Amino acid sequence: LAPGDAIVLLASSGIHANGLSLARKLVERLPQGYLSPVLPGLSYGEALLAPTVLYSPVTEALYKAGITPHYCANITGHGWRKLLRHPAQHRYRIDAVPAVTPVLSFIQQHAQQDDREAYSTLNMGAGFAIFVAAADAARTVEVAQANGVPAIVAGRVEAGPKELLIEPLGIRFGTDDLQLR
Repeated sequence: LAPGDAIVLLASSGIHANGLSLARKLVERLPQGYLSPVLPGLSYGEALLAPTVLYSPVTEALYKAGITPHYCANITGHGWRKLLRHPAQHRYRIDAVPAVTPVLSFIQQHAQQDDREAYSTLNMGAGFAIFVAAADAARTVEVAQANGVPAIVAGRVEAGPKELLIEPLGIRFGTDDLQLR
């Protein structure tokens, strides 16, 4: 992993395995509980049961395409702060964020979380990050999409202090934000 690498985010299918304690606690405050509508025809309970995307077919396809990721990170518990887990001192600058799945928007709204709290807890539409050479970024997106997983080139690795800047949302996470709660 080095400055100049691209950050490719692969879409999540919903809550995955992070934020489930919050999701269960939220049910107590919802008048219809698990039957609360997230979208017409989709209840909160059904949305929480969306199968988690498996990203191994994408990484296998990248290998077959001759693309070697420099680092990969599941965006699970601790949300987007997981992008900071690599031991090197780098700045991770995000220029584009994926669409947030309806269930995560629902949780954020009903739990009354601001964007910073939501992105520090939930995957907010990005289930997996792949760090590749900038020259391989567009091809990485193509390979992911060919395997049925939406993806975007979201940002880049830069020299600088260890921090994550989610610029479209004005969010900054630093090493102090890596502490477990």
